[in-house]
Amino acid sequence: GQANGSNEGNSSLFSLFARADATLFDKYIVSATVRRDGSSRFGPDNRYAVFPAFSVAWRLSQEPFMKSVNWLDDLKLRFGWGQTGNQEIDANNAFSQYSQSIGTTAYDITGNSNNPTAGFAQSSVGNLQTKWETTTSSNFGIDAVILNGKFDLTFDLWNRKTSDLLFRLPLPTTAGAIRAPFINIGDLNNKGFDFGATYRGNAKALKYDIGLVVGAYKNEILR
Repeated sequence: GQANGSNEGNSSLFSLFARADATLFDKYIVSATVRRDGSSRFGPDNRYAVFPAFSVAWRLSQEPFMKSVNWLDDLKLRFGWGQTGNQEIDANNAFSQYSQSIGTTAYDITGNSNNPTAGFAQSSVGNLQTKWETTTSSNFGIDAVILNGKFDLTFDLWNRKTSDLLFRLPLPTTAGAIRAPFINIGDLNNKGFDFGATYRGNAKALKYDIGLVVGAYKNEILR
């Protein structure tokens, strides 16, 4: 015969955020965001976390001392810093669960082998201390347009650290078939750079772009 099965889970995410943007004299650009996230996937004491972010940019080409640089059409310096959260774990990760199965938890307590009684066994271990995984990113960038718009250049130097990494550690075999919880176990760091260049050409009726993208990064386990 055919065996069918199904499962259902529910979780909730509640978020509040505020954002402010400002541009001064078409040269200075500032943006700031703060958000507060709450997830039912974590225990009551670790349900909420706050993640701020901001970015600033300086359009250097608009400064008076740059006006004499005729080959430079646009030059902008950028810096950004921000945090984001990860809550991708089981909906019931905070709580230990129990289940019953006629094949694994039944016992013939009445002495009638045709009608065993199903009992309960622990199916998962909960962890109330699990909290949000946080990624902190910083980025420094340069954007430039030169030679009457023929070349677009961009360069980014970035660093990304993940703290309180969410990971499910395997339980010892003596625990049986119990499912382990997600816990916060370590820190990771990614850093690198990206460079891009685009040439915009025009040969009579034909317009074309030629692009080059170069990048490198390093991944390191900190803890």
